[in-house]
Amino acid sequence: MSQRTSDDVVPNGERRPVYVERVNAAIDYIEAHLADEITLSDVAEVAHFSPFHFHRVFAAITGETLGHFITRTRLERAASLLLQHPRRTVTEVASEVGFPNPSSFSRAFRKLYAMSATDWRRGGYQQHIRVDRLPHADARFGILSRESMPGRPPTWQIRCGDLPPTSLTVVNVPDLEVAYVRHTGSYQGQAEVFADIFNRLMSWAEPRGLITPETWILAVYHDNPSITADDLLRVSACISVPPETAAMGDVGRMSLQGGTTAVARFELGDQDYGQAWQAIVAWLPDSGYEPDDRLPYERYFADQAAPSGKEIVEIHFPVRPLRIY
Repeated sequence: MSQRTSDDVVPNGERRPVYVERVNAAIDYIEAHLADEITLSDVAEVAHFSPFHFHRVFAAITGETLGHFITRTRLERAASLLLQHPRRTVTEVASEVGFPNPSSFSRAFRKLYAMSATDWRRGGYQQHIRVDRLPHADARFGILSRESMPGRPPTWQIRCGDLPPTSLTVVNVPDLEVAYVRHTGSYQGQAEVFADIFNRLMSWAEPRGLITPETWILAVYHDNPSITADDLLRVSACISVPPETAAMGDVGRMSLQGGTTAVARFELGDQDYGQAWQAIVAWLPDSGYEPDDRLPYERYFADQAAPSGKEIVEIHFPVRPLRIY
């Protein structure tokens, strides 16, 4: 984050972007420390506000209190983990998302979802998750074949609904330092949302010489759209940047942890993304892998065009070997 001295005067037009930058840094810190104790003073320090003022600033920028945001984010992560890892106990999930004891988790979960975590896992989630968002057991999705050769990463051919079949490979992707512009709210099927945040990001990056043939261009997804309300969904338009790159205004900075990742390449139109993501999810049960907790993203290729006129997109879905608990 760029530093200002106490004598610096921020012009009127830059004041709100500076607040957004600092609140985004606090949100990134919270997401990276859900399993830990998160104190007001720690988060306020990341955002360079005093604890006395920070909770008011956070609420003004995000529309919810700091405590509500932390609790909601933890519970939404837990709701996903309960479905992704059926052998993990409720107590283990509660601990993993930062609840100090099972009873406090149970009370908070029931307050948000109007059911117990056990009932959620047994099928109650279907009362909360919209039917059109469920990864249906559909013969149009799934594994066609698997290829494994010594010295090469495993590769599958997968069905993708109404889209052509494609290859999926499990590889090790690098850590990335990225700059981002973030959107909070509905975005699915809304090309104008992505155009806006990418235009703002590129308008900042291009004059600084940050767009090169080696630059990774990404859309990073922070929430599970099957669980998080549309108006609270977050997506970040990102580019990879050198580590010394400073944040500025509504352009934030964060680190994306690399590691074992399922990567599939698609040619997508505006309305095709849902089927592409469903194809990845449908691959999981027979793959020998399970979802990891790192952030998934889409990678775009500005120098490549699909013959169909659609966009070439790689979906990067973090995974780890399937474990028995």
